[in-house]
Amino acid sequence: MNKEELQEKKKRKKKKVKKKKGKKDACYHKVRSRYDVWPSAYASGALVKCRKVGAKNWGNSKKNESLNEEFEPHMMYDPKTGKSEKTNKEEDHHRLAKKGYTHVDPKQLEKILRDEGGASGMDPFLKAIGEDMEEEIIKTLDAMPNVGQHKDKDYILQDDENIMVQKENLSLKKKIRIRIKRSVEESI
Repeated sequence: MNKEELQEKKKRKKKKVKKKKGKKDACYHKVRSRYDVWPSAYASGALVKCRKVGAKNWGNSKKNESLNEEFEPHMMYDPKTGKSEKTNKEEDHHRLAKKGYTHVDPKQLEKILRDEGGASGMDPFLKAIGEDMEEEIIKTLDAMPNVGQHKDKDYILQDDENIMVQKENLSLKKKIRIRIKRSVEESI
């Protein structure tokens, strides 16, 4: 090779320019600012999700959306007395919830127990009221004075005084635990 050929080779190498990186979109900048390690699998996944929903919508929590929804009036029920009251404002809802009201009608739960022969597991309640209401159903059943829970976790409609004695013993144990806990906290 002569000098001319070497110089041409050098020129060709210099002519090869690095590829320009494409313009970065808003999602790139938004995701990149939230991840310490870049690139990473998590960051790449987040970038894909951001591009699907758009930079303005990415990162907005679904919880915030539910908080912004308007309050819908609904019925609330006192499990101890069976009394029902309609909540028209969010303040009504919070006031009744503090009193122990729930979203499940205790009369409906009693009817389900009677239809099941006086005792039932959770399945008939969930089927009749809704799968998403399990926590509310349990809260209502626990507060109902005429319903107890068997050692096998079935709920039983009161037929005799035995269930009431068991329920009173449980509530007494809870009260004792609370008093002990308070006295320990106060002594600390």
